[in-house]
Amino acid sequence: MNPQISTSLAFYRDGYFESNFSGDYYFEIKKPAECSIAEIHRFYLKLRKANKVSPVNLHEKIFSAKYLGFCYHESDLVGVSAIKQPTAGYLQTVYNKAGIRKSIDRIMLEIGYSFTEEDCRQKGISTKLKTMLLTKINHYRGTIFSTTATPSSQRFLKANGFIPCGIPYQGVFDDNIVYFERPPIRL
Repeated sequence: MNPQISTSLAFYRDGYFESNFSGDYYFEIKKPAECSIAEIHRFYLKLRKANKVSPVNLHEKIFSAKYLGFCYHESDLVGVSAIKQPTAGYLQTVYNKAGIRKSIDRIMLEIGYSFTEEDCRQKGISTKLKTMLLTKINHYRGTIFSTTATPSSQRFLKANGFIPCGIPYQGVFDDNIVYFERPPIRL
């Protein structure tokens, strides 16, 4: 038996086909350096379509991510997500907005840049992408955080050990954004 193949899943690199959804979807997790310029640009276009993040330096921010997640239906990119490596300045801004009073004394990772095309929502695409991304960093022993106003994302975060912290805040693109944090995993 081939250990790379299991029921309904055909693994290739860090991606696989999932036929449990209605239709065939291909998921792939890559480091930005492994992506083509076209893939980076399509990721960028999905984030712009979502209209939830500032376009200022967005290409550079995508390139600085630790991992990018892609979901394709046939040849169309229908979902994206990422593990980001935020700057201390960005994290301090988030802390201030959420009313969190603690110093930034360690590097943290952020799960974000999640978007699924409207006609593909409610199929578990974002959940699958974020689960695959968290699996890629399961060795990471630091804090992981996320900010979201989306109820389904908040449910995902809570189900995966993230704790809401601070107070909901007003963002540029959303109301009632909640800061979530998953404490470091202790061995």
